[in-house]
Amino acid sequence: MQKKLSVKTFATFALSIALMLAAGCAPKARKAGGYMDTPQSHCKEGMKYYNDGKFDKAAEEFNLATSLDAKFAPAYAGLALVTANKGDFKEAIKLAEKCQSLDNKIPDGFVAKAIVITKQNEGKPAKEWLKDVENEYEKALKVDPQNSEVYYRRGVCYKKAYEFGKAADDFKKVLELKKDWTKEADDQWQLVQMIERAAPGTDVGKRIALVEKISRADIAALFVSELQIDKLVEKKRPKNYDNSYKAPTDNREMKVDSAVSMAAVTDIGNHWAKNFISDIVDLKIRGLEPYPDHTFHPDQLVNRGEYAMVVEEAIIAVLHDPSLATKHIGSESRFPDVNPSHPAYNAICNAVDKGVMTADLNGEFGLDKSVSGPEALLVIRKIKELAK
Repeated sequence: MQKKLSVKTFATFALSIALMLAAGCAPKARKAGGYMDTPQSHCKEGMKYYNDGKFDKAAEEFNLATSLDAKFAPAYAGLALVTANKGDFKEAIKLAEKCQSLDNKIPDGFVAKAIVITKQNEGKPAKEWLKDVENEYEKALKVDPQNSEVYYRRGVCYKKAYEFGKAADDFKKVLELKKDWTKEADDQWQLVQMIERAAPGTDVGKRIALVEKISRADIAALFVSELQIDKLVEKKRPKNYDNSYKAPTDNREMKVDSAVSMAAVTDIGNHWAKNFISDIVDLKIRGLEPYPDHTFHPDQLVNRGEYAMVVEEAIIAVLHDPSLATKHIGSESRFPDVNPSHPAYNAICNAVDKGVMTADLNGEFGLDKSVSGPEALLVIRKIKELAK
């Protein structure tokens, strides 16, 4: 016969449970299912998934780690990262701080919080958030001064804040340490070096410097904002003065043409580059004309061949030499991957001859390769130097 609990015994049991909950005692950990079923293994796998952009799998691994050990601090840093990716920054900050409270002798929690703050404030002026991020990275480096990942992550942060010089220093530090993240740091260091050489002078230029593949809208914004292509084209094209006599018009007449005419571009209504595109369309820049159906396709990516055609317009304007527009037509191919009958062939030859764009070491131009923001900016910088 089952013995009933006395009121006193039950009260003691309930009190003990309440005390455990109040103290934040973790639920009972699950039993490991194998030799590799450890918090460390799951956390390492979770970070691998996170770095590859597989955030759901990353979260699964971090949760498996905490199910084995509810006080395993690095797992909460990982959960902070995937939670921030979902846009829940408040919860992500809590998770990063939980990692810090569980173990403040590892950099994970500080790095996670820095990444969350950076992601939360992307697009906002750096003066509003950068100092808070720097403080977190300083704490991380105080714990582990030789941690290459900390320098790499801070370098990425500086790049997003347009602090390209500081970013380059951090990526260079990773290379000097010769530990982890060297390949990633080398790629980023070269990228930042290119951005620094391009020296974007406007907010638009700095924004596009971070773009991996540029679009037609990006080029329009760059050529108007960074290159001031409108002034170059004005110098290139002679002014036309209409001094012929015209009879006065009667305002009461119906203007049929204006009633039925279509806007020059119909697909840029709420686009961020709307005004830049309108300016470019008015200038009739070859390579950035509207399509026959009056669309511009602002987000369509641009390859090197297409970019060369736009660049040629600027080169001709800078050098005041319209003969360049046909100089290489009918000549033999100079690039193994560009047929001389290609519409961009003449432009490519001019861009390479003037040192504005370059071919690969094997002689190929990379006609169909995408154009990165830093590359596009560097080309504009070279056009400016050509003008001098």
